[in-house]
Amino acid sequence: MNIYVVEDERWALAELKELLSCYEPEHRVFAFENGDDAWAAVAEHRPHLVVTDINMPGMDGLELIEQLYRLDAAVKCIILSVHDQFEYARQGMQFGVADYLLKPVKKEALFQAVSKAIRQIESERKQREAFLNSSLAQMLLAADEGLEEASAFREVNDRMWGMVLLYLERGQQSKGWNERSGCLDELKLQLADAVCAGASVHNVDVDYRQKVILIPLASEAQAGGLLNVLSGYYHHKLKQLPITAHMGFAVKRERESLSAAFSRLKQQLMEKATFGQTSYLSPASTQQDAELGDIWDKVRVMELHYKKGDMAKGQIVLQHILAELDRKRISKRQLRLFVQDLLFSLKYNLLVSKTGMVRLNDLQEDLRMLDGCTGYEELFEWLKELMLAFYCEQEPKELNPKGLIPVLLQHIHKHYQDNISLQQFAADHHVSLGYLSRMFKSQTGTTFSDYIAGYRIRKAKELLSEGVDRLQEVSLLVGYEDTKHFSALFKKIVGETPIMYARKHSLPK
Repeated sequence: MNIYVVEDERWALAELKELLSCYEPEHRVFAFENGDDAWAAVAEHRPHLVVTDINMPGMDGLELIEQLYRLDAAVKCIILSVHDQFEYARQGMQFGVADYLLKPVKKEALFQAVSKAIRQIESERKQREAFLNSSLAQMLLAADEGLEEASAFREVNDRMWGMVLLYLERGQQSKGWNERSGCLDELKLQLADAVCAGASVHNVDVDYRQKVILIPLASEAQAGGLLNVLSGYYHHKLKQLPITAHMGFAVKRERESLSAAFSRLKQQLMEKATFGQTSYLSPASTQQDAELGDIWDKVRVMELHYKKGDMAKGQIVLQHILAELDRKRISKRQLRLFVQDLLFSLKYNLLVSKTGMVRLNDLQEDLRMLDGCTGYEELFEWLKELMLAFYCEQEPKELNPKGLIPVLLQHIHKHYQDNISLQQFAADHHVSLGYLSRMFKSQTGTTFSDYIAGYRIRKAKELLSEGVDRLQEVSLLVGYEDTKHFSALFKKIVGETPIMYARKHSLPK
């Protein structure tokens, strides 16, 4: 906050500046010997609070207060005068004077008046920001319907802005960007100083995962300074956070609506952002698709293992494929295309080998779960289940325990809510329980009971993410009648309680 002290007597000015230095460095104090000098400085450092004498050569205190009021009615003023006259106070009240102090001013009275004015300024600023940010959030998300008629909002759309979009991947923090407000406040100040000291920068919460910072631009050339600030923030702050986040920047052109600029920036960010890793998209970013020919060779090896019913080896190759994609830092767009082609290819080969003919409708796969994956671990779990679903539906060529593992996995996936018995399955298929149990662990990498528990908990996580918030209901839907046992098992496997998980991963109401 900028505090002006205006006093034509030098010794009194020096004393006032020394007294008010206790408000630094949180606030900046500027001293002027007359109203003309103070008014001339407004263009560079706009004041928030002015402590001024009345009788001064040139522009006197009341004239200065009037000019400031016409420029910005939010500026607060405190009058200092040796005259105990109602007329001065009356004139000052017309222009929002916060207090009237008689000289010689007592130190305690000065501190009390200044502190009170600062609190009032901050309170009013927060109220204005809350109202404006709420309106700006509407303008970002909608086509400005109902807002275009207001002159303030027409002014927002008519001018040029630098737009920063900060996007937090879903399910990583319960409070989103609000938990990192201090770090963002620092960024906001740096961006403001990059265009003009004290520039009015708006910090808009679109939702708990998306935040937009709007910086007023006089010309597009000022964007260069903003890009330098953002590059430093990305390398020194954003990449150090224990979350996956993406940041993008664009210039909102004059007379372009906020919603159009926001949609353009978000679409670019969602397509070009690096999957599973924190990334920064600037206007100069040029990202070419990675070469994936060597990965398709691994896909054929994985397909061969799954066709043979060797689930363990198939999953190992799948992990290698995803590790290679991670190393190549591919974009979300390229990942989506790769997964789409992968599933299409595997399904096509399966259907051709099974029926000899293929219908296009049979090759379609719902990729909405892919959109919910925030990293390669989640992507692996989703693809692993899809692979099992694909290949477990095929009739086993071997009626031995190894050939029965895909059948058993398919049975688990279809009946996980029920009481599944490995002993009963072994008896029904006339195989040794011990041998089947050992073969199951060999093929899946885990025991039968742990696999069922893990699969049920994954289904519980899906339900919690989709908004099913009653713990008893979730517990029953995944096959556990004892809610306490389910909650304890969930915490053991996931590392947090179902309620904590739901708060982080479900969309806010």
